[in-house]
Amino acid sequence: MKKIIRYIKSLIRPKFNKIKKGQLRSRLLANLSNEKSGYSFDGNDIELYLTEKFVTLPAAVTAKTDDAATITVTINGKEIYWPLSLSTRDLPWLYHEVFDDFATNPSSYNNPNFSFETKSWIIDAGAAEGYFSIFALENSNAQLICIEPLFVMKSALEKTLLLHSNGKPTTIINAALSDEPGWADIQLDKEHVCDSKLMLATVEIAPLGSGLVAERVQVTTFDKLAIDHDLGMNGLIKMDIEGYEMAALTGAAKLMRNFKPALAVAVYHDLDNAKKCAEIIKAANPSYKIEFRGCYGYFEPPRPYMVFAY
Repeated sequence: MKKIIRYIKSLIRPKFNKIKKGQLRSRLLANLSNEKSGYSFDGNDIELYLTEKFVTLPAAVTAKTDDAATITVTINGKEIYWPLSLSTRDLPWLYHEVFDDFATNPSSYNNPNFSFETKSWIIDAGAAEGYFSIFALENSNAQLICIEPLFVMKSALEKTLLLHSNGKPTTIINAALSDEPGWADIQLDKEHVCDSKLMLATVEIAPLGSGLVAERVQVTTFDKLAIDHDLGMNGLIKMDIEGYEMAALTGAAKLMRNFKPALAVAVYHDLDNAKKCAEIIKAANPSYKIEFRGCYGYFEPPRPYMVFAY
């Protein structure tokens, strides 16, 4: 009987989803015609959003490790290490954002204009679980620099990179990014670690340790990283740092002006972020070509998902 029910559901679900998708499309188009978001979305942007709304997320398989503080999480054969103290519920979505195909995935960083295989260096800003870092290691021989401010993520990320690097050069910088060096507190969200909030401070205060309520971390800039790691031409920066992208780009003005790295920046956190990021990029180097991609319809008014610059 259960098999029969599942079979009937498998027949009905596509038809139901088609109806639901049509309703969402109509609602979104109505919102776009009425809302003054200041952005123009084409049909592909809207279809990307609708496709993502009905995406089937992959299953995550967890396993214990020799380290009592971490577990492994495997999705579609890709294994990462993860802090046991944090929820794993967002990992299938984060996997989707990185690994699902660019043609159907509005949050993909794999812009066809980027040519990952030719890059000399790649920065993963907001490395978190490390999925983009894995993608970069699989698709290039570039020097990989991971920027991850949360101390609780660092040891797990180190093990993940060791698992996937195959001898390729990797570095983890335990810092946040802004427009000038300093210090910051981070309020950690254990259920949704990607929603953890950065609160900038102007003076150094004794570190609060690696507790799950607040962490004190150093703040750096892209321009300083460029000097410290001798970064030059032919680079790429991926960035998803929860709304602090504008400050981080401001702190990359020299790097963008002198070496023009390709940029893939998540900008959906606030309505004006896409415009602000584009303005900062163009001010630093007017030769950049800017692309807005995707229609992030989860918030109203809708806004672009990504800014690409190259």
